[in-house]
Amino acid sequence: MPRDRSMTFGDLIGQLEHMEIACPKSDRLGRYSVRRLAMQYGRDGKLTDWINRMTKDCPRKQSPGLADACGARCPDLLKLARRPGDDAA
Repeated sequence: MPRDRSMTFGDLIGQLEHMEIACPKSDRLGRYSVRRLAMQYGRDGKLTDWINRMTKDCPRKQSPGLADACGARCPDLLKLARRPGDDAA
């Protein structure tokens, strides 16, 4: 399956033990084991596909327009993007 530059569960193994998905707009929150997700969806499973599956029943996702779009995010992924010494000056 082509990656399309998407992050996969295999990319997260060894970097994160658990991953959180949260939506500040709807107060929905979940915490998932990265290894379990990799077993369930495969190491090549794309995070974008998983997030779309997890939020498919969000009323904000199904409403027209972008003014009040679904706010689901995986805050733990931001930790991977930040490296020591990368603080903005």
